[in-house]
Amino acid sequence: MREIAYWPNRDELYTYLDGIINRANSEMWKIALLVMDLDDFREFCEIYGYQAIDNFLNLIGQVIKENCPDNSWLAWLGSDEFAVVLYDTDQEQATNVAQTICEAVAQPISFKGRIAQVGVSLGISLFPVDAVDRYELLKNATVAMNWVKKNGKNSYRFYDRKMSEEINRKVRLTNDFSVALVENQFILYYQPQINIFTGMISGAEALVRWQHPELGLIPPGDFIPLAEENGFIHQLGEWVLRKACQDFYSWLEAGLPLERLAVNVSVIQLLESNFAPMVFSILEETGLDPVYLELEITESQTANLQTVKSQIELLREHGVRFAIDDFGTGFSSIHHLRVMGFDTIKIDKGFIHNVLHDNKDQVIVESILNMAHLLRLNIIAEGVETSEQARYVETVKIEEVQGYYYSPPIDKDRFENMMKELFLTSE
Repeated sequence: MREIAYWPNRDELYTYLDGIINRANSEMWKIALLVMDLDDFREFCEIYGYQAIDNFLNLIGQVIKENCPDNSWLAWLGSDEFAVVLYDTDQEQATNVAQTICEAVAQPISFKGRIAQVGVSLGISLFPVDAVDRYELLKNATVAMNWVKKNGKNSYRFYDRKMSEEINRKVRLTNDFSVALVENQFILYYQPQINIFTGMISGAEALVRWQHPELGLIPPGDFIPLAEENGFIHQLGEWVLRKACQDFYSWLEAGLPLERLAVNVSVIQLLESNFAPMVFSILEETGLDPVYLELEITESQTANLQTVKSQIELLREHGVRFAIDDFGTGFSSIHHLRVMGFDTIKIDKGFIHNVLHDNKDQVIVESILNMAHLLRLNIIAEGVETSEQARYVETVKIEEVQGYYYSPPIDKDRFENMMKELFLTSE
């Protein structure tokens, strides 16, 4: 390991912790270990160059040191990580020190003739509350730091046992993923999309669930991010698309008058050069006409769409449609809607939930509607859960809706039965 000036390293931290824990046991002290990591440091290195980084880390170390009390000890753990040990302390002091360090590090620093600014993610573990030895103390502080990294950065958090449980669950789900694909543990539910003026089902959104043999039914929010992080999203996405197309084709063959099959895709999938060929292959294999398929992309991912524009254009040329999901929550622009060739806007359920009580949300919804009409886009209101929300949607003439007021996501057989009942009633 390379050394930066002034600060003890990780091995010295271990030795120090062993000694201070022994003393804490005899003196009945509490110890707080603060582990911190600079936010987005890789990007910082790319801007300033890796050769200059040691000097910057020394500056940061000095800032941290200047904002620590006398009963503290600072170490550099390697890369962009530092640790501060507070001895003969309590939770209140640990909180104050953590907050002070976060604020101090976030201040602009003059570096190499420029103004540099970074944040820090900081985790805190307490002895003897959270740990009985140095290993557990460091592990738990690191767990808390990583939790901050994944939940907003530039802040601090005390270790909580639930963090470890969450990590263990994620590790288990990641390890079980490949087996789940082989053993067909994933299932599709379908949420009806209703034409509010005819009362008929116009489409179905395919929603994947994981029926884990021991953990039960796992919602997508728990495993889709893991699939994206670990590369499983490509296999899972292909399975979802194939199964959804098979089911939808069988409904059409049964004479059910459906217009749209909505399938969620990640931009990570679109970044694969073989994504469009894979879609075409599945459509040919299942016999489904491309005009029925609508691929949904969450608005928060639209900033990356320029890199996959050619794939979207190729799919649209063959009749596949595209929708922006959760519209209004991210940073989409009219430019994206027009240039990327979206066909449908799905208004985020948060606006629908608040629209009856918040005039600002009403203005936002009506602005989205006006823009969509001008761009000749289809509009679907998501998350309609009450009769009052349904009446509002009808009043502002949003033609299509989905939400628990009409139906929760249901399995294939229940969806088919629901379709048949509505179809027979309408005849």
